[in-house]
Amino acid sequence: MAQTSLLQGKRFYCREWVFHKIQHCLQEKTSNLSAPGTAEPLNPVGGAGKGRSWGVLLVGGPGSGKTALCTELLWPSSVHGVHRGLHQHCLGFHFCRAEDSDTLCVSGFVQGLISQILRSGLVPEYEEKVKEPAVQSALQPGECERNPAETFKRCVLLPLLSCKAPSQALFVLVDSVDEGCLTGDRDQRSANIAELLAAHHELFPPWLLLVCSARRQNKHITKLFTVCYCVTLHKNE
Repeated sequence: MAQTSLLQGKRFYCREWVFHKIQHCLQEKTSNLSAPGTAEPLNPVGGAGKGRSWGVLLVGGPGSGKTALCTELLWPSSVHGVHRGLHQHCLGFHFCRAEDSDTLCVSGFVQGLISQILRSGLVPEYEEKVKEPAVQSALQPGECERNPAETFKRCVLLPLLSCKAPSQALFVLVDSVDEGCLTGDRDQRSANIAELLAAHHELFPPWLLLVCSARRQNKHITKLFTVCYCVTLHKNE
């Protein structure tokens, strides 16, 4: 099951400028898909150039509203948010919480993402791709737990790369990707989700935007996502 937000259903106010930035990144990716000869490279080093960033990293201190913003992005509570329609472009999501070890499990993250992509119907060819023998072998019981990175590559990224690009760019959201790093022995498990994403950014389809949030103080995590477009959140703005 996908790890969801505890803030779902609560009213959200302001921060329209953040949604506009995310929408702009999606529009740039969509434009690059439709314009001949302007396809994005798979290795956008430094995020330089128009549409080259592979993701958006929302950073801020405690209480700056990162999780609330991610929740509003997926489940808009206002008429304006519904009209904006960004939630319709979500291919998958995951909310990490330090107090819940299940949310920090990298294999659970990968399995949840596969299930969400299948249910979304946003990439119709994906269902057929995961039926191929090479993909099915990586989906056998215990395989993802033993090697989640290989499952992520063979069952998520490579099948998506081989699918026909959707007419509009999509995004995957991971909230509090650094969460477990703040609590002792959970460090490795949480960092693995971040490191999994960062280590495979070259295989992300050019039509897929990664949106993550993390505390500004966690330099290790923010360094992993240096090729992302960084958005800093402050309290009471």
